[in-house]
Order: sequence, then C-alpha cells, then structure tokens
Amino acid sequence: MIVNPRSGSGLSESSWARVRGALTEGLGELDSAFTTGHRDAGAIAQREAEGGRRLIVALGGDGTISDVAHGILTAGAGDRTELGIVPRGTGGDFRRSLDLPTEVTAAARRIRDAQARTFDAGRVHYRGHEGGEETRHFVNVASFGFSSAVATRANASSKRLGGRIAFLAATVRVLTSYDNADVWLSIDGAPRQRRRILLAAIGNGRFFGGGMKICPEARLDDGALDLVTVGDFSRGEVLTKIGRLYRGTHVDLEEVSSARVTRVVAEPVEPEARIPLELDGETPGHLPATFEILPAALRVRV
Repeated sequence: MIVNPRSGSGLSESSWARVRGALTEGLGELDSAFTTGHRDAGAIAQREAEGGRRLIVALGGDGTISDVAHGILTAGAGDRTELGIVPRGTGGDFRRSLDLPTEVTAAARRIRDAQARTFDAGRVHYRGHEGGEETRHFVNVASFGFSSAVATRANASSKRLGGRIAFLAATVRVLTSYDNADVWLSIDGAPRQRRRILLAAIGNGRFFGGGMKICPEARLDDGALDLVTVGDFSRGEVLTKIGRLYRGTHVDLEEVSSARVTRVVAEPVEPEARIPLELDGETPGHLPATFEILPAALRVRV
C-alpha cells in the first residue's frame, strides 16, 4: 500500500493507526510505504512492480492514484501488477467514474472481493516546466488551457471546504486575468486546425475539477479517448454556464465540440506561448503535447 499522508485532511500517527486497522480488517496483512515528496508514489510503484509485486494499493487523491498507475505502467507491468484504490483526496474525480466507496473498510473489502478489470490509460508527451520533453501516463482526464490554470490555483489553496469549493473559488480568481488560447489541433493524423479555446479536455474518465462532468460520454474501457473542446467563451459566459459542466450538458452548446479519438497533437499558435497542461489534477508542464490512448493497459481491482 502506497500512502500519501498529506491527502484529504492529512494522516497523523494516531489516525494512520486507525486507518491501517480498517485496511487490514478488509484486506488482511499488508506492507506500506509513505510518500514524502512529489512523484514518490510513482517511484515506489515502479520499484515494487519491477520486483514482482502483484497488487499495489494507492491510498490518496487523484494525483496519488495517477502516480501509482504511472509507476506500474512505466515498469511495463500493467498486465501483471494490479492496482487497488482507497480514495482519500478532496477532488475524488477518478473514483466517481468507478463508483468507489469512500469509507476505508468498504474500499478495502471492495479490493479484496473484486475481480480485476482491464482499463485503458492515456499517455502524453509534453514540455516540462524546465523546458525539456517529458512523458507521463494518466488514467482519468488530461486538459490544457483555462482548466490547467484553475488546477494550479486550486492545488496551491486550502481545500478545507472540499474539492468542489476549492475549484470554484479558483475558477473565479483565474477568470479575472485569463485570456483564451489559440492552438493548433491535429486529431488522429488529420491536418491541423487552428482553434481559439477556453479549454480542451482529453478524457479516459468523465470527471475533473472536483466533480465537473467534462467528458460525459467517456468510458474507461472503450479503447478511445474523448476530446471535448470548449470554445471562445467570455468571462461572463463561463460563470453563467459552469453549472452545465457539472451536469455534463455543456456538450449540447454550439461553442463546445466533442469527438472520440485515439491521438491528439496540440501546439500553441504562438511558439513562445505557455499554455498550461493538467494531468489527473496535477500541472506538470505545458504545450506542445501529444496525447494517445493505451488500450487495455492497466488492471484495476474494482
């Protein structure tokens, strides 16, 4: 079990003892490792998967779950090392697509009793913050533009009132200074098209931003990604239509387009423009980026 002690409201020594007791009640005896810094979960998962570990459980939020999956996939162990999930973060977007219980013992029993299901994953090549090319996997939703700026703001803020409130507050703050982005998009090898967008989301799962149903038709096992682009909305339109994002009805708007895809290449029209990138709630870099589906890449106990 890979534990992020900073997820949710945090884990003290005494609260971890209670959580561990609930976990062993549901799962039996387990080994555990705590993360101490950024991307620790992925490094631990990769090491354990390469060593032959058959089940690795992520205890944490969307970022921890994604990082553990990335470690398993980087080890080339997606067909033999199963992923279990005990959700504990404030966003909880990936667990919504899987309909996972949030109570610890129930989540542990779910892992114990469930048969592993094979799910797709996404892979993205992008420009890191230091300017070099990087590669990451994602299991839920990748996005760029306004949503990434909001995620950066929300991650830097307190989430005492929950993920939804944090993301809504960050949305309002980012709106005051954000300008929509001009990008080139090439979809499944077709000639690139210029678009001015508020944001674009590439979904393996359906939810992001603390419960927004950004890719309402996405499926985790259909061998494709769902590309949803939100066009040149004004600041006022964002505020009046944000409710539709939570309900998933925004795809009916004229300014929104959606398509099922296997590969997307996104580049800024202005080469020096920094259009931020978001992967499963984390913000590791910016465009240009190439997103692609990895069908049936990961086995998950759900």
